[in-house]
Amino acid sequence: MPGAVNECYVREGVYRRLLKVARTLPAEYGLVVLDGWRPWRVQQYLFDTLQEAIHSHHPELGDEALLERTREFVSVPSREASSPSPHLTGGAVDVTLSDADGLPMDMGTLFDEAVPVSHTAALEEISRPDARQRQARDNRRRLFDAMREQGFTNLPSEWWHYDMGDQLWAHYSRHAQALYGPAELETIESRWRRQL
Repeated sequence: MPGAVNECYVREGVYRRLLKVARTLPAEYGLVVLDGWRPWRVQQYLFDTLQEAIHSHHPELGDEALLERTREFVSVPSREASSPSPHLTGGAVDVTLSDADGLPMDMGTLFDEAVPVSHTAALEEISRPDARQRQARDNRRRLFDAMREQGFTNLPSEWWHYDMGDQLWAHYSRHAQALYGPAELETIESRWRRQL
């Protein structure tokens, strides 16, 4: 993907809370961090790619409905200080659980699967879940409870997406403002741009 980085970065406060989450999980579980801070151009690529995919499957959608469907799973790319894309702040993190061998647990859908059953509460709404659905539901509950206990908020449309300190966190936890705005990695390129 254009502009992707191989490492996973988050704010130090987010990192410390993730460590606490990992330490509070039962011994047979692990916490896997899938994504954290991402560059603006990656956010733009993800947004454009999902929007094109939705449009190709639902050409009847008008611009407003297409935007709404896209925003369900990918934030509008923004560097605005008052409304940056959550992953651009380093306060958003995508996580899942693993078993004792480090293999991902069944969460009911794949990470980044843009379908309604990816909504955090989707498995809660099944009146008679089968064994696999119950296990995935329980895994989501375990992740949700462990993350919430450390102050994270969850994006309701994605079981894997949690926030700490960004504008979604401020909204869902009813804080007056976010702690984090847009961030950039300190690179030689960014230092040169500031120096010259």
